[in-house]
Formats: sequence, C-alpha cells, structure tokens
Amino acid sequence: MKKSYFIKCHGLGNDFVIFLENNHFKITEKLIKNLSNRKKGIGCDLVVFLKNSEEDYSDLETRFFNKDGSEAEICGNALRCIGKYFLDKLKKNNATIETKAGLIDIEKISNKLIAVDIGKPNLKWEKIPLSMDIETSNLGLNFNYLKGGFAVNVGNPHVIFFVKKIDKNKLEVDAKEIKDIGLFPEGVNISAVNVVSAQEINVLTFERGVGITSACGTGAGASAYASYKLKHCINKITVCMNGGNLDVEITKDDHILTIGESKEVFRGEISVEDYL
Repeated sequence: MKKSYFIKCHGLGNDFVIFLENNHFKITEKLIKNLSNRKKGIGCDLVVFLKNSEEDYSDLETRFFNKDGSEAEICGNALRCIGKYFLDKLKKNNATIETKAGLIDIEKISNKLIAVDIGKPNLKWEKIPLSMDIETSNLGLNFNYLKGGFAVNVGNPHVIFFVKKIDKNKLEVDAKEIKDIGLFPEGVNISAVNVVSAQEINVLTFERGVGITSACGTGAGASAYASYKLKHCINKITVCMNGGNLDVEITKDDHILTIGESKEVFRGEISVEDYL
C-alpha cells in the first residue's frame, strides 16, 4: 500500500497537516474529516495538499480544506508554514504560491520570520461575496454582541466587528446567527477586534468551517486592514491573538503583508486509503 508523506505544522497554534504529494488518491470530504480528527486521525484545523507547479509563474500549487471538509481559497498561517518548508528545502528566499485566490508571494525574512503578501483586498459587495448590494464598510448588522460589520475579501471572505472587549462565548453565539442570515452565500470568517492603540489590536476569529481558532492569518490581515481604513490604526499594526502575534503592514499599493513565525511539529507517513 502506497504511503503518503506529510508534515504537521502550526502558525500561532493554528495547525495544519500538509501533504507533500497528492496525485495518487482522491480528495473527499470523508478523507478530510478523518485526517482532521484529533482522536482517530492526525488532527488539525486544516489539511493542505501541495504539488509542484507546471507553470513558469509559480513554484507550487496548493489546495486548502477546512476540517469540516469544505475547501478554502487561502490560509495565511498555512502559507507561512508552506513557505518555510519550501524555502528551507530549496535554500531560497522567495517563492510564488498558486492558490484558488490567486498568486501569493512569500519571502523569508529570517530563520524564524516568514512574510506573506496576501494581496490587495476587495471591498466590492459582489466580490466578497454578499447576497445584496450594501455598503461593505458598515453592514449595519445589530446582534447582541457584534454590531456594524466591515466586510472584505482578502482571498477569502471576512467580516470585522469592533468591540470594547473580546468575549469568546458571545462571539460564538453571534457568529452562528450570522451564518443563518443569508448575507454571505459562501460563508464568512468573523472577527471581533478590540483596538488597543494606533499600533496594536486584539483579534479573535470564528473561522468558516472550523470555529474559534487560536489565530487566523487572513483574519489578522483583514482586521488590520479594516482598522487602518476606518482610521483606528496606522498602516503598521501588531495583531495580538490567543496563539501569539502577527505583524501586519498595509503597503502603499494597498497590499496586506503579514509577518510571523511558523513551526514544524513533526513529519510522518500514512496510508491514506485507510482514511477514505
């Protein structure tokens, strides 16, 4: 039985199983759920499949799957982990990764720090996407805890709410209600943001297909972008999450640059057929 090789990594506690090849088996919802299961599988928030790109404009092609089996367009924390593994292996400082959200540039800043350019965000309602034409910088939502709402697509859909205090239980309750209102036809990642200063914010994210996570790379980027656009913060922001901090910069051309660490936990091999 053929073995499949993987690495287990995490970015600020947001953990991933990354397969280094996936040409010999079919990716199914059942497979993703079984691999993600923390008691019966390897255990993770998200499963990633890599393959060498056949195009000249990119180094790798990637696919991301949430633990519920749904496919994600992009994952900022996972991209740092992919970048570190790939750049260390090839002794390179830069790489271009192909995702469903487009091409992502990754740079090795130091032995510890990886920078991911998640690109220029989209604020058009139909690109987020929303189910109706509405002002995306203030959706006018009014739940018990989450009010207002800044919607943005940073490769995947996000909605940002500014709060006086981060409250995990209240975020979970309102996030489940937001899923049912029909405004986000492809689902949405939901972040509660507390502004500490012009250079620092606290963020907790309820990720689509996962739930509350210790850190969300694109959530950090989207939260920093909303904070900057609404003039709560300057363009260089430290985003503090339960799993640790990310540095986020909004560049002159409006790209979101996230900088942080990634950790490889272990490497292994399994017979994927056992999980199909």
